[in-house]
Amino acid sequence: MAKKIVGIDGEVISSVGSVKKVSPCGSQILVEILTPQELMNTNLKLSDNTDLKLPMQGYIRAVGPAHKQDWGFDVGSRVLISGSGVMAPNIDGSHRDTFLMEPSAIRAVLAE
Repeated sequence: MAKKIVGIDGEVISSVGSVKKVSPCGSQILVEILTPQELMNTNLKLSDNTDLKLPMQGYIRAVGPAHKQDWGFDVGSRVLISGSGVMAPNIDGSHRDTFLMEPSAIRAVLAE
């Protein structure tokens, strides 16, 4: 469904289609970040300002075409993350944020 961009006079300037898929380019990876509640195994509501000192963890949701198998992770792996990335659109309505990151941000694969 396209969203309309309307000018001051009410005239439709443009319309923008919704994002249906995010595909990483090159060696980029798409990571879905686990929430602090999930990491602490609690249903408590936590403030955005709460500093919990929890390590960032997430699941690999997609990899770019230059992904190398010898990096030690693949789609579906739960990983420990150090660093930052670019926020990607939330296309599936998940409560988790998704980020595009460099593979070097992955520090470890976590066994479940």
